[in-house]
Amino acid sequence: MQGNPATDEPIVIGNEFSEVHVTKVRTRNGMRLRIRDAKSDREILLCPLALESLTWQNPDLFTELLSTPYGPEDE
Repeated sequence: MQGNPATDEPIVIGNEFSEVHVTKVRTRNGMRLRIRDAKSDREILLCPLALESLTWQNPDLFTELLSTPYGPEDE
């Protein structure tokens, strides 16, 4: 069976806390990186500029994001 020509095989990255599948995807707007959470099946497609913007961030931002991973809770 042949794979989808618009995607590459996923790279699986995981540890004891999380597992994600990362795939390069060709869209009509160019290449994107698909990141899919194996547990929740949530995914996001990121363009090269969105990926580059991650390199502009201080690691403290990611610590802050992980403190409320699904957004702030309603009061």
